[in-house]
Order: sequence, then structure tokens, then C-alpha cells
Amino acid sequence: MFQCSVGHFICSSCRPKLVRNNCHLCSAETTFKRCLGMERLMESVMVPCSNAKYGCAEKLTYYQEEEHEKACPSAPCFCPASSCSFAGPTDALLEHFASQHKWPCTTIKYSEDVNFSLEPGLHFLRIKDREIFLLNVALEAFGHAISVVCIQPKATNSKFKCRMSYGSFLTDYYQISVYKIRSSSLSDGLPKGYNLILPKDEIADDGKGTLLTFSIDDPNPKVKAREPICLKPIRGV
Repeated sequence: MFQCSVGHFICSSCRPKLVRNNCHLCSAETTFKRCLGMERLMESVMVPCSNAKYGCAEKLTYYQEEEHEKACPSAPCFCPASSCSFAGPTDALLEHFASQHKWPCTTIKYSEDVNFSLEPGLHFLRIKDREIFLLNVALEAFGHAISVVCIQPKATNSKFKCRMSYGSFLTDYYQISVYKIRSSSLSDGLPKGYNLILPKDEIADDGKGTLLTFSIDDPNPKVKAREPICLKPIRGV
């Protein structure tokens, strides 16, 4: 915190925005000096996290609030149903999906191939007790349109890669798509756009159901250390 010669205060983030060295209140040309007393007072004021209504019990100083809320585990995600206003942390959201909408959820492992029926609708995927993904199969006039999104409070650069494939012996058709999974809190509903489009003339049911093969790569694969190779000297050469 800084103070002009008259006694008006200004914070460090606003000070560089001033024109010359004129006070924003009295317009006097001045030299701003640091005010330690006001800084101590501001540090003693604790405010609740803006996600308190979703379960966060943290009390923060004004300068900690922004950084905390970037990674707050209680930050909300939203139900994508158009007529539903539910919002909450990911665990509460998953419980809401199951109890209120009866949407299926499957627990999967990284890099494990999983088969899904091409039935239109939403299917939720969970990897252990961590990330939640939404698999959306939409039936359009041109065929099946499929997308995947990682549900998390803050949209970040993608760290997950997904593989989806479909093949039919009846139509002699095969398609594979490999792409990075985008993230969303679903605050604006279902994301627009698709990751895989299957033309309706190429889809056929062979009696076992029309299946889509799906997997998510591990973003942090464990690399096994190779054992050193010991070379023995050759005697008599």
C-alpha cells in the first residue's frame, strides 16, 4: 500500500496506472511512500473464499484470494442439462448426475480400451478418484457425432489425449481419431463441436451392438528404468 503526501492510499497494482505522479483523489503531484501500517491492517482482514457456498472453508487475505481460487477444490462445475441449475464440486456433480438424471458412469483406467454402445446420450467416465470426462454421442442427420470433454472448474490447456475408433466388417469401414481433450466447467452447457463423426451410411449393427472403442492416455506415464547391461571381458582374444 502507498500513500500520497496528503494521506490518500493506493494499492501497488493501481499505482502504475496513474498519470505521472498525481494522486487519484486530490490530483496533487506527489511522491508516493509505502505505508506499512495500512499493509499490516489489510493483512489482518480475512475474507471467505467465493466458493464458500460450495463447501470451501478457507479464510484468506486479499492478496491470497485470487491465487487460491485458481486451484480451489470446491470451485463449481455445472450440470449440462438445459433445465437444471445445479452447480457444485466435481464429486457432488457426479452424485447429482447419478441420482437426478440417471446418467451412467463408468470407471476406467488410463490407456485401457473400453467399448461403448453408440446409443445417443451422455455417458460419464471417471479415472479412479480423479478426473471426470463426459462422452457425448449425438444423433445428427448426417450420422453419429461424438465428443469428449474433461469436467473441471477452470479451463486449462489440455493434458489428456484420447483415442476413439470405430470399425464395421459389414460396411468395410474403419475410422480412428486421436486428439487432445478440452476442459470445461460446463457453465455454458455442452461444448460445441465434435471429435469424431461417423457417417450414417457406414454404421451397421453386426448383432453384437454398434460399438465405439475409446481410451485416454496417461498424461504422466511411468517410465521403467532400464537395467544396466554388464559386458564381460572376452578372455583369450
